Amino acid sequence: MQDEVSRVFRSSFPDVERTDFRTGSWRVQVPRGADELNVHHSTVLHAFATAAKLEDKIGVTLLRDDEDEPEEFRTYKKLYEQSKLLSSALDEMKIKRGDRVLIVLPTSFEFILAFFAVPRLGAIPVPSYPPALLEKAEVALDRITHIGNHSRATVCLTNRLLLPLMGSLARKVDTLHDIVAVEKLLEHRATSAPKARATASDSAFIQYTSGSTGNPKGVLLSHHNLVANIHAAGLATRVNRNDRVVSWLPLYHDMGLIGGMLFAFYWRLPLVLLSPNAFLLAPGRWLWAIHKHKGTLTAAPNFAFALCIKRVRPRDRVGLDLSSWRCALNGAEPVNHKTVLEFTQAFAPNGFRAETMFPVYGLAESTVAVTFPHPGDPLRTMQVDRQALAEGFVKKPTRPDGEGTMTLVQCGHPVPGHDVGIVDAEGNAVQRGEVGHLIVRGPSVMQGYFEDAKATRGVLRDGWLWTGDLGFRDETGGLYITGRAKDIIILRGKNYYAEDLERVIEHVPGVRPGGAVAFAVYDEDKASDLVVTLCETKLEDEAERTKLVAAVSDAVLADCGVRIDEVVLIPPGTIPKTGSGKRQRALSRERYLKDELLQKKPGRLQLALVFVRSGRGFLSLLKKQLERRLRAPD
Repeated sequence: MQDEVSRVFRSSFPDVERTDFRTGSWRVQVPRGADELNVHHSTVLHAFATAAKLEDKIGVTLLRDDEDEPEEFRTYKKLYEQSKLLSSALDEMKIKRGDRVLIVLPTSFEFILAFFAVPRLGAIPVPSYPPALLEKAEVALDRITHIGNHSRATVCLTNRLLLPLMGSLARKVDTLHDIVAVEKLLEHRATSAPKARATASDSAFIQYTSGSTGNPKGVLLSHHNLVANIHAAGLATRVNRNDRVVSWLPLYHDMGLIGGMLFAFYWRLPLVLLSPNAFLLAPGRWLWAIHKHKGTLTAAPNFAFALCIKRVRPRDRVGLDLSSWRCALNGAEPVNHKTVLEFTQAFAPNGFRAETMFPVYGLAESTVAVTFPHPGDPLRTMQVDRQALAEGFVKKPTRPDGEGTMTLVQCGHPVPGHDVGIVDAEGNAVQRGEVGHLIVRGPSVMQGYFEDAKATRGVLRDGWLWTGDLGFRDETGGLYITGRAKDIIILRGKNYYAEDLERVIEHVPGVRPGGAVAFAVYDEDKASDLVVTLCETKLEDEAERTKLVAAVSDAVLADCGVRIDEVVLIPPGTIPKTGSGKRQRALSRERYLKDELLQKKPGRLQLALVFVRSGRGFLSLLKKQLERRLRAPD
């Protein structure tokens, strides 16, 4: 087997020198004290080529948004051949090594093909989320425009359905000279595909951060970053040849792209994909996909588990079998203890085991995975005194489950080959029982922020990545996250976490789940911070709204000891969120200060404006292309 994989690798990647990887009919275990990661593949392209050669029955199953449409299956071999064809078409478009290529595609085979075709040419994929809902098209296009300008993208790959919306990019992204549908490129008839010229040190893609605490930044990841992180995650989950990955997470986001799609390709596992829209419209489809395909590994943010509790009713669970599920990775946002317990209790009759819940921690700047629990370990939690935590200390409450207490969920231990530290603002290790800044070191840490040396220097210091998150470790070394450094509200010298306030507010009847944001606004007259909360609600009766404002204030004061200065009630869907569903507190604060929270254009008018601007953009694009042809030598 080793000789066969080496032969496949050398024939597919003749320019790559490194071939000292290991593979075969493996069953890995977590190594103790591992300092090095002997990765199986030098690049993700290499992993794709190996999967295509060695797995003739394993591949990707795509579930359509319309439940009545049949699912589609393609083997890794077929996807690899199609990706080579797409790469040949891109090569004829004169895409050069180092060019950035914007990928604006939904969950689809086209996304997979584009993501692997671009780096075959030495170019760098830049995934961005597509407009999912037409009434939000303008907001989505603004974000794509920012990413296109920041990355200086030269080409945008999309599909035929989205193409009519993409024209505005041509006018707003100066470097862009082509917007094309992948379906059209796949009609290309190539005589031969270009040889892949990827090495471990090459840039694999640019992952733009969620922008939950500011403008999105471009995280530049190398192929080595990717394979090191995916390999470490495989060791930490004790991946085996019986595993099957099921995912609804968006492929433009690190958790879905790396933790889902690339993980399956690297370890040569069956992959089942459904779109985020399919999940949000019918959360039960995710669970039934696990049932049908005997899924063992899947990841989702905490809100997904909460949504299943609420929307997958008991009668919808009849016959559902989740006994194959062994790792339910819960990450990307704070893990809520109440949600974990309720999900476990709700789906225990369907074979879901308590030890299957797998709280994890990670971030894009360290590729994705940082800490995982040990598979099979029971859920570890800690009750702490909220007031002490506000002062930076971990203290067990005098009255368990009483007011002023909170339960934190442990997110496990560093994945193999990586280190985690808790330090003060100067970088000195804190004492056990103190909250500090979380720092990470290892081969998964990014190359840096694309074209932003200042921001890179701010987070990469002496070989450590400063994550911007706060937390502590218990006596076992397990990690607990307490909040984001930028989301701290400082009142009278004490630190309060916005997430804690939001968690309390969301349990007040009348407030929409996931529809609360808390932040501080400086008052010059009082020379202190004021606490402001935005609360989404469907209530319209003025008396009921007045009662809700009082209930929110009382709940936060009783549970957190914080007096809210202003409660702003807003319609559902008003709070800005990232593509992965995270609250954008900085943008919420900015819109509050500018009094722009309730200024929304009618959906039809916004859509009409999008199409008009897109049409003008395509005319501009044709002009650019004509000028390029006239300048080109004969």
